[in-house]
Amino acid sequence: MRLLNGDSGLLGVGSGVRRRGWGRAMTLVELVIALAITAIVAAVLAILIDATAVGTSSNNDGRRGLTRMQAMKAQLGDAFANARCILAVDATHVVYWVGDVAGAPTPANGAVNFSELRMLELDTTTGSLNLYTCQWPSGYSTASIIAADQTYAAGSDWLSAAQAAKGTGNYPATLVAGNVTGITACLDSASPTQAHLIQLRVDIDDGSTPRSVIIGAALQSQAAPM
Repeated sequence: MRLLNGDSGLLGVGSGVRRRGWGRAMTLVELVIALAITAIVAAVLAILIDATAVGTSSNNDGRRGLTRMQAMKAQLGDAFANARCILAVDATHVVYWVGDVAGAPTPANGAVNFSELRMLELDTTTGSLNLYTCQWPSGYSTASIIAADQTYAAGSDWLSAAQAAKGTGNYPATLVAGNVTGITACLDSASPTQAHLIQLRVDIDDGSTPRSVIIGAALQSQAAPM
């Protein structure tokens, strides 16, 4: 009986040793599994955080793009509404006359002067939509301005006149919008100088989402130049 008890005790001791060794092996496996799970969770969180950051950046870019388009729409809508006459349009240009300007050095004459000529032009190479306006050098005297302020004949080729004005140095461009892929101007008259309504579509592609802006305006004081 003692021998059996002794054997049982030995078995108990041996069994206990085996149980303690197996316990250490399980702890190591569990640690490895826990580390693997932690790594997976961390990777998933990193992906989610990155996706959130990208989404936020994309939303911010979209809002900035919409703000710029609204600003362009307001700028051109106001310019057309206050224009005296649309002079010429084609696939990349809108040429218009602002009319005689009260208080300007050049006396009112009912004709288009250089200082009153405007040209909206799409540069198809750069995608820039530019507005060309007259700007006299600083310090120009009234007499100098009147002498340089060319008066155009009523039947002038307005697009050619505006293109020629670009070479004078007094007709700088102001950027209205970038990433423009096309413009389309529609008038309510086959003759631009008789048009009272203008609708301009501006197509923009900034590499994310192509958009189109429609600008419509009624000329408030339309009159053809004399």
